[in-house]
Amino acid sequence: MPRIAVSANSLVDYSPERWRLIQVDDPAEPKLLVEAKTGLPLRYNGYFAVSRDLPESGEILEADLGQVVLGWSNESSSWHLGVTLSPEISLARSSRWFELFRFTHPDASAHEARAIQLGAALAKTLDIPFASTAPLEIAPEPEPIVLEALPLDLGLWRLEKAEQKRGGDGGLRLVREKRWLRARQRQLAWYGLLIAVYLWVSIATLTSELGLPVAGTLIPNPAWLPYLGIVVAVLLLLAIARQLSIILREPNAIIINPYEKTISAMRGSQQLWKVNAGGVQSIYLSELVKKRGRKPTVFHGEINLHLLDGSFRPILVDNEKIVDALLPGRDPAAEKERPVNVHALEPEAVSTPLQAAALHIAVGLGELPVWYDRRLK
Repeated sequence: MPRIAVSANSLVDYSPERWRLIQVDDPAEPKLLVEAKTGLPLRYNGYFAVSRDLPESGEILEADLGQVVLGWSNESSSWHLGVTLSPEISLARSSRWFELFRFTHPDASAHEARAIQLGAALAKTLDIPFASTAPLEIAPEPEPIVLEALPLDLGLWRLEKAEQKRGGDGGLRLVREKRWLRARQRQLAWYGLLIAVYLWVSIATLTSELGLPVAGTLIPNPAWLPYLGIVVAVLLLLAIARQLSIILREPNAIIINPYEKTISAMRGSQQLWKVNAGGVQSIYLSELVKKRGRKPTVFHGEINLHLLDGSFRPILVDNEKIVDALLPGRDPAAEKERPVNVHALEPEAVSTPLQAAALHIAVGLGELPVWYDRRLK
C-alpha cells in the first residue's frame, strides 16, 4: 500500500479500492480527513468540511463529483490537488472546486511525479476523470503486500485462517488460548477456598466460648476479628463476581470476514459485537518493550480499531510477558534502534508476531493503514 507524505503533518495512502488523506499533527492519534472508496460517496471529517466550506453531511455523492484536478500555482509555488463539484454544490459555496492538499517545494519537479500519482489514484478510486496541467504518467500498480505465514502465536492469542467459504479464503480468526480461562478458573477456586476458611473461622469464633487474643493484633478491639473475617469473605465474593463477569463478557474469538469487510467478537456461538470496515479508519497497535537486555522482550501488547469518530475499540489485549519476541530472521540489534513513537507500520518493518497480526487484520478489512505505538519500559 503506497504511503506518501504530502506535508509536515499529513500523508496519503491508497490501494486499488481506497484513497485516504490522514492528518498526523498528534502522532498518538492520527485523524482521517478524507476517504474515498470505490462505489461510495467521498467522505470527510468536520474539520475538513469547515476548512473547505463543504456540506456538513460529511459526504459528497458520486453524482456531485466532477473530476480530479491537478495544477501548478505560481503564486504559492506548489502543486494543488483538488476535486470539482456539481453546479448545485458549487452555487452554495461560490466555488467550483475544493483543494485536497498542496505540495510546496523549491524544486517544482520534486513533487510533480508524486502529485500525479496521487491524483490519478484518487480519480481511479472515484471513477471520475483526471485533469492535469502536468504530463500524465501512468503510475505502476502497487506491489502486493507480503504477509507472514499463519498461524501466528501471539501469547494468549493465536491468529489463524478461518474455515474456507465460497471455495476461497475463509478470512482470519483470532482465538484466545485456553490457558487464559484455566488461570481464571484456578483463581475462582482459590477465592472460594479462602471464603470457606474465613467464614468457618469467623462463625466458629462467634459461636464458641474460646477467648480472643488480647494482644499482638493490629486492630484496637480484638472482638472485631470475627467480623473482619466476614468482611474479607464478602470482598472475596465480590472478586469472584467480577471474575465471572470478565469470563462471560470477554470474547474467545475475533472473526475477520474479508467478503463482508467486517470484524466480529464471539463468545462461543454468541456474537458480542460487530464492526464494519467502513467505520474504521486504521488499525492501532501498541507494544511495551524492554529497553535493555540481550533478547527483545514485550511486556504488553494490544491491537485496537481506530474508528471514524476518533474512538478506539480494543480487539486484543495481552499482558503476558514474551521473551525473545522477534520473528525468525529479524535482527535484535536493529530492533533496539527502532524509534519510540507513533508511526506508520510498513510491511517490511514488521518484526514481531503481534505486528504481523495487525497487518493481516488491516489487509483483511480492506488494506487499512496500521499505526504502531512503540513504548519502552
